[in-house]
Amino acid sequence: MQGEEQASIQDGKVILNPDRLKALRKQLGLSQDALAELCMKHRLCVSIASIKRAETGKPVLYRTASHLARVYARELEELVQAPAERAGAAPEQQDGEEQEQRNVLELQLLLAEPAPAELAGQMADIIAQYGGQQQGPGLAVFGLPRAYGSDAVRCLQCGLALANLLRGRATALVVRNRQWPAEDSAAALQDHLLALLPACAAAQGIPFVFAEHNLARQVGEHFVFEPTVYADGLLHLTHERQGLQVAQYPLIGRHVEVQQFKATLETTLAYQCGHILYLRGVAGIGKSRLVQEFTDIAVQNLIDCHTAVVLDFGVRDDATPLAQFVRSLLGLPPEATTERQLARHLQQARLPEELAMYFRAILGMPQPAPAAAVYGAMAHETRERRQVEAIRELILRRAVERPLLLVLEDVHWSSPELTATLAALLPDVQEAPIIWLLSSRFEQDPFEQALRPYLHGMPVTMLDLASLRNAEAMAMARHAGDSDPDFHARCVARAQGNPLFLTQLLLADRGQALPGSLSNLVQTKLDQLPPQQRRALRVASAIGQYFSLSFLRDVLQQPGHDLLDCVRQYIVRPIERDNYAFVHDLVMQGIYESIPPGQRAEIHVALAQRYGNVDPQLRARHLDKARHRDAPAALLDVAAACIAGYQYHAALDLIETCQRVDYAPRDEYRLQLLAGQCHAKMGHTAQARDAFAAALGLAEGQAQRVPAVIGLATALNVLEDLRTEEALLDQAIGEAAAAGSDEGLGELYYLKGNIYFPRGDFAMSRQLHEQAQHHARSKETQARALSGIGDSYYAQGRMVTAQQVFRDCLALCEAHGLADIEASNRFMLGTTRIYLNQTLDAMADALASAELGSKVGNRRAEIVSRLTAGWTLLSTGQAFDARAQVEQGLDLARKIGASRFEPFLNESMVRVLLLEGKHDEAHALALQAWDSVERLKLYKFIGPWVLSTLALVEPDEQTSASMLARGQELLEQGCVAHNLYRFHVSAMENRLLHRQAAQARQLADRFEQLVAQEPCAWASHHIALARSSAAWLEQPTPAHQAGMLDLMRDGRVAGLAWVMPLWRQRLAQDLPLD
Repeated sequence: MQGEEQASIQDGKVILNPDRLKALRKQLGLSQDALAELCMKHRLCVSIASIKRAETGKPVLYRTASHLARVYARELEELVQAPAERAGAAPEQQDGEEQEQRNVLELQLLLAEPAPAELAGQMADIIAQYGGQQQGPGLAVFGLPRAYGSDAVRCLQCGLALANLLRGRATALVVRNRQWPAEDSAAALQDHLLALLPACAAAQGIPFVFAEHNLARQVGEHFVFEPTVYADGLLHLTHERQGLQVAQYPLIGRHVEVQQFKATLETTLAYQCGHILYLRGVAGIGKSRLVQEFTDIAVQNLIDCHTAVVLDFGVRDDATPLAQFVRSLLGLPPEATTERQLARHLQQARLPEELAMYFRAILGMPQPAPAAAVYGAMAHETRERRQVEAIRELILRRAVERPLLLVLEDVHWSSPELTATLAALLPDVQEAPIIWLLSSRFEQDPFEQALRPYLHGMPVTMLDLASLRNAEAMAMARHAGDSDPDFHARCVARAQGNPLFLTQLLLADRGQALPGSLSNLVQTKLDQLPPQQRRALRVASAIGQYFSLSFLRDVLQQPGHDLLDCVRQYIVRPIERDNYAFVHDLVMQGIYESIPPGQRAEIHVALAQRYGNVDPQLRARHLDKARHRDAPAALLDVAAACIAGYQYHAALDLIETCQRVDYAPRDEYRLQLLAGQCHAKMGHTAQARDAFAAALGLAEGQAQRVPAVIGLATALNVLEDLRTEEALLDQAIGEAAAAGSDEGLGELYYLKGNIYFPRGDFAMSRQLHEQAQHHARSKETQARALSGIGDSYYAQGRMVTAQQVFRDCLALCEAHGLADIEASNRFMLGTTRIYLNQTLDAMADALASAELGSKVGNRRAEIVSRLTAGWTLLSTGQAFDARAQVEQGLDLARKIGASRFEPFLNESMVRVLLLEGKHDEAHALALQAWDSVERLKLYKFIGPWVLSTLALVEPDEQTSASMLARGQELLEQGCVAHNLYRFHVSAMENRLLHRQAAQARQLADRFEQLVAQEPCAWASHHIALARSSAAWLEQPTPAHQAGMLDLMRDGRVAGLAWVMPLWRQRLAQDLPLD
């Protein structure tokens, strides 16, 4: 067996039985696409390509095999193909056995006289530089061993470079498509073309480059051709087009980096797992050009490529890097996206509809009303986490369909939020065929500080680009139209290996005395343009790296303005439709810094006026760059809008920008108030406290004091500085009363009521919350006040009244979209329904509340909802489902450090274990729960409840009785009322189990007295059951038995059959309960 395993698993791969795989898939009725979809639903990344490979008997990754075994619910050994099964299979074709025919580009060189050895060596170097393979004297082939989309262009560029080298010689170069390998030899073509040489000689040594008609049509956008009379079927290549070409120069050098990338591609395709490539270099060193080459190679390998660029300024909400990725991955159009388009593309990508909420936020789309309520109720960290999860699901979905290359350029401009998102997404390369290609400058590079700590154990390759070697720079210079080697040498010396500098120097007028710095180079270029073009470029540089021609025309007030001269000078380049980009951000920076300060301010003011209400954030940013007096107010207006739109990072950045303003007066009070609100929303409670305190110190009048007090009091409450909070609120309420102002009183009373609840003064808490309801000016404050009132009634055991108050609270939440408050109160409606014997309705409320809490990120609400759902499921005897709810609640409580809920949840788990018949485990866990109560001092919260459960499972009767006595003492000291209910029911069950009928009856009588103010069905049922059971114990007559069984049947109908689990199990041994 061991030998078979070694034979089956080679180099981390395993061969599966294809017939068995196909049979299993057909049993499920799935296509290969549908199987990949099923794997995705199970969070297993298995691509369609891997499934096809497995089902054709080819080796697949051991991880892929394990995933398939899991989804088929089979042991992996059942799927592995044994060596005996493979013996008769045809082996895979090995490299070199039989080479298939392929289409290549052939460059044939015809010389009237043989070339000297030195010249032949230079020719060979040029052929290699353009990616060709020399197959013999005068013959080069492009497209071996692998074809790339740029083969034709590079082959013709090579022909022009060779023609330039061979000036003065009678030479003809012919480029054609041909099959490789082929029977016809180079000699056959040479005989056909020898007639061209006399014409070349007559042209006084000017080499001719010819191309086939079909090939010329294919590359017509890159080259200019003209008819020729020298040969049929050929066109004369005159020159390469320079006007609108983005990659004007071929990739020179970078051979090591290209080979590393190719190796990464091969590994990704072979093993279906990805890699992280991090490309670094100084500005202008050629990162973007190399990224373009990598992308071309990836496309030729049938890898889907998606690119995003990080900009440092002038980014619209719908053009952030994440938005660029989402648009590209979903296949959305570049313009504004509609709801219908988003829904259609999500459906096409087979993604759940609920992800639309997060993609809208990323794409800068408004949320429709229902989604807006849920999105607004989410905690800030929940929104960010869900957005990352949505992007991850989209990426993995696409990776299942086809391997991905995800390119993010200029990471050095990335914000901390973008870097954090990357840190969360990059680890997925271990599980899916995804290659991340990131580029950054050395300066401001975030990798070491912000990314590497999250990439431990990840496959990362760092590519630090060095300057071009002198020979490589000369090769690039030879590609320029000018053939003067002295001019090339001067440009190479000045560029010092920087490709951007070199290309700019080569394109500049050689008659100009250019300085060595790029800023002077840019200025020289500007001087060669007409005044209107220079002004246009200055305005464009103030807009940012990317800009639209229509917007630029609008700012210039020149409807017919064009940028052709700027494109020809290689200053800007077209990217899509009427959008343009500077060829490099250093070029943009050089132009921007050349603008006189006064003119620069005028341009920014003009831009701010154009943005106006269309994009208030860019308006504010341009006013700030202009150092305009209106900038501080504009920055704060946009910050307030960002806070309202849950864009807290953007708001904080605007606030910090405003804090740096030193050129105009600013509203210090509003600045601090907004800072406090933003920090509070982001969970930075200490910073929020300090900002609100500063705002309070700056406040003038009651209208300004109240918001500062509310913010500060809320922060103090979170920090548990309740004494300072109460003094602050008392002062604010007194000041409001003295001023006869109702401003903010609702919020102030609500906050004060919250202080009294944990103290156990429920009557005072309710009185203050009723005051809050009376003075409330907003529906939100009304709902919160009702929530506080309902809590106080619940804490006093008045379940009927509490239920009605919670109903009113939830109706208000539903009517006005207050999803966060709803999430915090729906489980309380379910809890009160338990005590009204509406068990199934309580269960539905609790499960719905858990789902809502999970959706909006209200983790406390979700924990208590899971707890409440567990109670209802235990009450009806559904141990399996109850365990699932309790375990989810425990897991979440431990994750967020909510330790006060752990003993509560463990008490429920004790009851799960009792239903499962695991009494020893139940006893051990009950002891642990009580230890937690004592350690955390939770006596008033759940002390008697947990003690009564511990007493129930305690095997020693004397110890059990003493625990009940201790629980009774805690009740008399004052506790939340759920202790009163649960303690008495468990205590009555305890006494019945120990056949202490009189004590059980005494407990029932005391329970009845304690709930007499507002009886409830749950208490009444268990009081009656305890009394009936005690009577049966004392006198087991048929009448007493019948009465007890009737009550138990009523309890089963009401969903209460298992509230007393051990008593029910004891009775079931002798009586017919069901």
